[in-house]
Amino acid sequence: MSSLTSRMARVLGLCAVASLALAGSTHAAPVPTDLRCEWLVGNEAVRDVCPELYWEADGQRACELLLATSEELLAPGKADMWDTGRLDSRLPIVEYAGKPLADAKTYHWQVRVWDADGGPGEWSEVQRFTTDLQPLPSLRPHMRYFINFGPGGKELVAERYDLSFRADSNEIRDEYIGVHYSLMATMVIPSQKYDDLAAWCVREGLSEEGVPEDMFCHFAAERKVTLHVGAERASNPRETRLIPGWDPRNDRNGDGVVDDEEFADLVNPDAKARARSDARIPVYFWGPPRDDYVMYIGHPDYRRFLAEVYMPAQLAGGYDGWFVDTTPTNVPGGGSDTPVVEYPRGPGDEDAWMRDMQMVMAKVKINLPDTVLTANGWRARPFVLDGRESENWLNVTRGGGGLEARLREVIDLDRRGKIQMIQFNPIWAPEISEFGPKVPITLERDHMYALGCYYLCAGDYSYFGYGRHGGYGQGHTWYQAIADHDIGKPLGDYEKIVISRVDESDAENLMANGDFETDDDADGLPDGWEIVPPVAFDEAVVQSGDRSVRIDSDNVTINNFSKYWVTLKPNTVYTFSGWMKTEEIAGGSGAQMYPYDFDGAAGSGISMVLFGTNDWTYMSQTFSTGEDIEGRVNFRVYGSTGTVWFDDLRLVEGAHADVVVYSRRFENALVLVRPPVAAVGWGDDTAIEYELDGLYRPLDIDGVPGEPTRALSLRLGESAILALDE
Repeated sequence: MSSLTSRMARVLGLCAVASLALAGSTHAAPVPTDLRCEWLVGNEAVRDVCPELYWEADGQRACELLLATSEELLAPGKADMWDTGRLDSRLPIVEYAGKPLADAKTYHWQVRVWDADGGPGEWSEVQRFTTDLQPLPSLRPHMRYFINFGPGGKELVAERYDLSFRADSNEIRDEYIGVHYSLMATMVIPSQKYDDLAAWCVREGLSEEGVPEDMFCHFAAERKVTLHVGAERASNPRETRLIPGWDPRNDRNGDGVVDDEEFADLVNPDAKARARSDARIPVYFWGPPRDDYVMYIGHPDYRRFLAEVYMPAQLAGGYDGWFVDTTPTNVPGGGSDTPVVEYPRGPGDEDAWMRDMQMVMAKVKINLPDTVLTANGWRARPFVLDGRESENWLNVTRGGGGLEARLREVIDLDRRGKIQMIQFNPIWAPEISEFGPKVPITLERDHMYALGCYYLCAGDYSYFGYGRHGGYGQGHTWYQAIADHDIGKPLGDYEKIVISRVDESDAENLMANGDFETDDDADGLPDGWEIVPPVAFDEAVVQSGDRSVRIDSDNVTINNFSKYWVTLKPNTVYTFSGWMKTEEIAGGSGAQMYPYDFDGAAGSGISMVLFGTNDWTYMSQTFSTGEDIEGRVNFRVYGSTGTVWFDDLRLVEGAHADVVVYSRRFENALVLVRPPVAAVGWGDDTAIEYELDGLYRPLDIDGVPGEPTRALSLRLGESAILALDE
């Protein structure tokens, strides 16, 4: 045999061996197991109109779920209720988003997953669930009322409220819901939770004493942090401290401490912590007397402690569930925009913190599926929880663009069946609240405005309450009897009535390229803007002109702060406006545009925000400068996924705001809300005469009807609740 023939034979032989090896190592992604709908296998009483669907599959990188009215229809392209298609997700949970589910009907579903090594695995076994759809119970037919902490006694709370942070009121009324205030993502030291965790770790053999350091989160690079000292109180001073970062490579001998020799020659000079505990991430406040630290919620033992020990123990005393504080989409405090040892956030893991939060919540619900789990400010899809408190949801200074964004978000979550405790923050008053804006209106007007805003978006799952950080314990003193007046069921969604448009076409746009049409340097980005990716031109989707700008976000770590710097006049009123269009903006802080960085300005800050899916929406914000005239206008997506388009942004001098009234009809009443225009005023000179379509009786703050009228005077930042004249 020639050498060429011999070489060919060897190559063919090696190829044959390789082929056999490949044939013998066929890979298959795992088959999902333990399928659950709303945390139960074979759930026969699913009350959520958009339930969570859960399974287990190690190494998942993507999934596809089918849901149908019969097993025979469970096939791609045939599922008559929902076929997700391939979803790139490591999370074994989805929130239902198919055709509306019917009540008292059985549905069938199955799922398959992809892992990192190739194609999809086999479909899971078929699981089923049956719906029992019904709105949450309520004391009044027209609203639900909550209070954070109710010092007025269990009888008073049971007579007034549907939900609060106390348990004993459900002894009086079964439908009342009591939730226990809880912390999962942070640890106050000293506290009972810390003592219980330390004792549990010793019993489980995880440590000889105390809580293992790897259950905390740590800065990976030094970071300055400013917090209240002693507690988060307005009266306490704020102090800035430099927290060093931790890098295990600096501890070359592995003894847990960076000694003098190692410190003199650091592998990573940006991480100067001598001990790992020095780099803990603080949040909210630090001692004395107590410190508050961010926990590593992905730690399997800490997660087990939460789901099996800490959360169940808090149900003692008759609680129906929990309210969990501090639940952001990213590592809390300074950890959201600083390298964190436990969350390096590499490719594919940008949403690791949120995924860990969702999995902790899921494990709690699997362990105790019949309980109510809510959280503070929670934004996620899949939602996983039963609901949220929208702390600082609204105050009377929030302009029209800010009000509408919040109304839209409440309505979206209500249609998804999620509990919402939407909180109105009353004006600043020393005897009831430490923090908040101060405006020259009465508390009665403030409360009427609050209730009117709630009525605009109230649904089957939304609760209303007053609150202000630092004064929650006084919430029962803000109760107003008008809430007890039965206005009946809503007859539809709210309507935005534009009474007159302001023509600002002759006003100079102080941004030379607010419409994004100019790209003279041909770099694919709008001239004059500081752009943070991902931002791209879009010539197919525009509000006007030839192009808009688009942001596509596929992870919750995004914060693409794109800016246009301007120099304005001192003590002058301006209006910033523009158009946004969104698709499936979920989680985080949404799609945003707003003026910023004008110290001492009134009405400046994050206000114009959209979530979910919205067609082109015009939004505006009026603000007045102080002495600081250097600032910027911004657009961005912050901590959210989805797509947004921006177009025709304008910054003009003066209060160029449409005259707008929001209206919603109920069976027994009409609700009107006129949002404020920041920096314009609150007095009688801002009033308009609004013609009614019939005869109504305005209700006062105690719910007493006034004289019948066919017209109403409405000032900026004012609401009216009008009973039908019988």
